[in-house]
Amino acid sequence: MSDKWKSLLGSEFEPVLLQRVGLDIKNSTKVILKDCEIYNFYDDGVSFVIISNKIDSIDFFFRNKSFRPCQLALPYDLDSEFSGRRLLEVLGEPLEKGGGTSANINIWLRWKNLQVELDDKSWETAKDALVKSITIFN
Repeated sequence: MSDKWKSLLGSEFEPVLLQRVGLDIKNSTKVILKDCEIYNFYDDGVSFVIISNKIDSIDFFFRNKSFRPCQLALPYDLDSEFSGRRLLEVLGEPLEKGGGTSANINIWLRWKNLQVELDDKSWETAKDALVKSITIFN
């Protein structure tokens, strides 16, 4: 995992940390929920989930109507153009997987500290589906 992203997880949420990865807190939209705060950087394709003022997870979006595609360097040396097949070549078999047509949600694959959503609901075509989003967490 790219050290710059991993080092943010579990850290106190401070604007100076965002500067390390090329983000400015002024460009975020804050959403307050019952159990967390979310800072969405729509133009940068990134979102931070904050629990008890600590960074709990970071999402990177590539094919999402609300976010511009993320152009930042990604954790695990991943690429937004990776297919399902390429993910398995790089990361190996996931620890968990879910979604699909029967669940009526996009396919997701989970490894330790990483979840990837593919832009497809069909397991038959998932090998060629591109990454829709990436989430890193502790």
